Amino acid sequence: MVPDVNGLAKLDPPRLKSAWSDEVRRIADHYGFNDKQRSDAQVLLTEADAFVEDWFRDREFREKREKYYHDLGAVQRIERDPDALTNEREWAASERKALDADRKDVTREIDARASALREAVGKLATPEQAKSAGPYSPPWTTVEVNNYLTAGSLVAIGFCLMLGLFTRPAALGGAAFLTLIYLCMPPWPGVPANPAADGHFRIVDKNLVEMLTLLALSSLPTGHWVGLDALLFGWLRRSREAGRAATAAAVEPSRGTGRTAHTVS
Repeated sequence: MVPDVNGLAKLDPPRLKSAWSDEVRRIADHYGFNDKQRSDAQVLLTEADAFVEDWFRDREFREKREKYYHDLGAVQRIERDPDALTNEREWAASERKALDADRKDVTREIDARASALREAVGKLATPEQAKSAGPYSPPWTTVEVNNYLTAGSLVAIGFCLMLGLFTRPAALGGAAFLTLIYLCMPPWPGVPANPAADGHFRIVDKNLVEMLTLLALSSLPTGHWVGLDALLFGWLRRSREAGRAATAAAVEPSRGTGRTAHTVS
């Protein structure tokens, strides 16, 4: 779901030019450019493509890119090897941080040129177009949508559990989330260990324990005891209990009358 997680699309001239062309087209469609504005935007795109050609011929840049490719390949070989040793996986996990810094260094000029292109094309819009369409923003990626959904869901689940509000749905939602986390890299025999895990586990880890705890919480009437559920919805429980008590009180005399009549007869 992470788009171009290793920055390879930015380091490939044809893919980079295609991405810039799509970006310019989206900006033009967003503001509703006329033919003259689209032609001017195309001129800016041509200048950016010329920058790509010159930049990718730069010797220092090519050396940085080749080194990044080499280091990335070494890390990926270990990550994809199910028989890799634990220390190798730990090294690969730590090397990922260095690779992230290298990726940002290699693509810094490219990112700056892309931002300049986006800004220059946006300035082609007239004040009326800019006011009518509003500021342009790139379309959300799948991972960005999931990030916002995950963060919002976790905040809602956490507040509900702390305040005792909608306790059972919140506990079930938290249990479902922890189940997904557990299944992403389960600590099962024969499955590669999670190098980022804070400890060594077998079958049972903290995610599984917390998931079972939330399932137990969802099966208990804790919302009837404390929290906002008890204040907001306690009257429903009390009315149900009062109804059961009234029903039991009404049934008990009839049972006693039946037994007396049977004895007399």
